[in-house]
Amino acid sequence: MFTVPEHVRQTATTLLSTLKPLPLDTPNLPPMLPGGLPFVGHASELRSNPVAMVQRGRDMFGDIFCVRLPGTLGVVMTGHAAQEKYFRFRDDEVSQREAYQLMTPVFGKGIAYDAEPQIMKEQLGFFHGALRESRLRTYTDGFIAESEHFFGQWGQTGEVNMLEVGNEVTLYTSTRCLLGDKMRFKLSKEFSELYADLEGGINVISFFAPYLPLPAMRRRDKARVKMVELIEKIVAERREGPQSHEDILQTLVESSYADGRKLTVDEITGLILTIMFAGHHTSGVTFSWIAVLLAQHPHIFRRLVAEQREILGDRERITYDDLQKMKLLEATIKEALRLYPPIILVMRRVLKAFDFQGKHVPEGSMIIASPAAGQRVPEIFPEPHRFDPDRFMPGREEDKRWPYGHIAFGAGRHRCMGIVFAQLQLRALWSHLLRNFEFDLLDPSYPVDYTNLIVGPRPPCRIRYRRVQQSAGA
Repeated sequence: MFTVPEHVRQTATTLLSTLKPLPLDTPNLPPMLPGGLPFVGHASELRSNPVAMVQRGRDMFGDIFCVRLPGTLGVVMTGHAAQEKYFRFRDDEVSQREAYQLMTPVFGKGIAYDAEPQIMKEQLGFFHGALRESRLRTYTDGFIAESEHFFGQWGQTGEVNMLEVGNEVTLYTSTRCLLGDKMRFKLSKEFSELYADLEGGINVISFFAPYLPLPAMRRRDKARVKMVELIEKIVAERREGPQSHEDILQTLVESSYADGRKLTVDEITGLILTIMFAGHHTSGVTFSWIAVLLAQHPHIFRRLVAEQREILGDRERITYDDLQKMKLLEATIKEALRLYPPIILVMRRVLKAFDFQGKHVPEGSMIIASPAAGQRVPEIFPEPHRFDPDRFMPGREEDKRWPYGHIAFGAGRHRCMGIVFAQLQLRALWSHLLRNFEFDLLDPSYPVDYTNLIVGPRPPCRIRYRRVQQSAGA
């Protein structure tokens, strides 16, 4: 007789318990996207090709329409007016906390999305000191040193998986800035293994049932405990020793809440993980997309190499100020993020019903914005499927004309503070590559991989590199 495994039974029971009647009889509801399956609605399509689903709805209904999700009604909002409405909601009108319960086992109870809005605001405020210009200059030195160390190990020619390269090198640069240079070389392997287990516990099922006793969730929980133990040792050393450290961990060690309370080790660990999830993996996949796009568009690659020579001249060492001058490289990164944002969907739970464009969105529903679809709206970005970094250069600046058009890092007061850090990191890495290597594609196509919540090119994303002759400014 066949016996259903306990974890499968619990999974089914938990998911079925989330299924509630949808408020489909709400007057003036946005139009419902056709299709969907019994019980799970459009969740299957959302998992297999969410951008195509959103685009299908936009083509049929415009800026706002509904989808069926397990246990809730989804309301998709795309287009500049809808995206402005989405990102201008107050915390008492919509809730990130209820939409992102899957992150609570990773970040910890009472941290980031699991905290009350005012506490979350305080917690994110701790990073302001870590992102001031003097610290960014210090981080730049680390980015440059990591670039020279990491890519210095490459040969004259070779083939690499740029997705793996991007995730690895941005993990190392992030570790330097988070925990310091010493920890980068001492703990990188252990840190990366724990981080991988934490990340493995974030999937479609965890959106609806984050505490199921599945193997991936168990590995996630064990990794969280070990991560706290690892950070605890470093924090104890910092608090006992008088040595100054210019990294994000030190900022958190020295920070206090408004009531004077110091952060616990669990809170410090959770906030370290928060900034890691916000910056590391998103930068890793963006790094790989830039490689693909520049190999596909060699004329842009040549212009970027020329920009490097123009800014650096005969100098061999680059600085923070040099990176700030690399406007075409900045625009190229922006354009890669527009075409291939790492986060393709963002969600909020509606706390107060609202009306938009004559349609009524009920309390309790989930509103959804899509950077992947919203950043390819032709009314905002002409020829939206074309790789064109010049759209962000002086004279055009399409993102400034439509401030809620480019939403890869959010928008308005919900714009991610890590955008400056991410841009600087990617500029430092690609400045080194542009001055030292050329690239060729090895595969006929590089499709988008929707199997992970952080979306990059489908593995293996193979690229051939060639080391170039050093010249002035290299």
